[in-house]
Amino acid sequence: MDICLKMAEVISPLRLQMLKELREDKHPEELAGKFGITRQAVDKHLAILYNLGLVDKRIKEGKRLMVFYRITSEGEEFLESFEDLAQGHLLSLRKRYKDELFTLDRMLVDGDITEREYRERKRALEKRFLWVMEEWR
Repeated sequence: MDICLKMAEVISPLRLQMLKELREDKHPEELAGKFGITRQAVDKHLAILYNLGLVDKRIKEGKRLMVFYRITSEGEEFLESFEDLAQGHLLSLRKRYKDELFTLDRMLVDGDITEREYRERKRALEKRFLWVMEEWR
């Protein structure tokens, strides 16, 4: 089995948010309310996270048995590693944007392109890297 494909099951915005929420014990109903989804949807997401060892469940006794979930140390490590990977990728993209913009500026100064070509290419470059630059601000 390809481990990348298996771990890709975790990488959804909702599951990553759930992992962050589960730094404290949470009941599935709490998560359903927090994320505005059904309890059944929460159960499916938690089952995936549980089967990958990223969350644990524990039963609390009261008037009735209740299951609560919490992120495991492996889940914390996964989340931290994923955030580091994403930050590294973002920094790499920012550097690429700056390098390409510098090259474009250099081409204009050297007379390799016209001002019109410069504006068009710069606009295309900004459009391509817009999401990266928005995160930067």
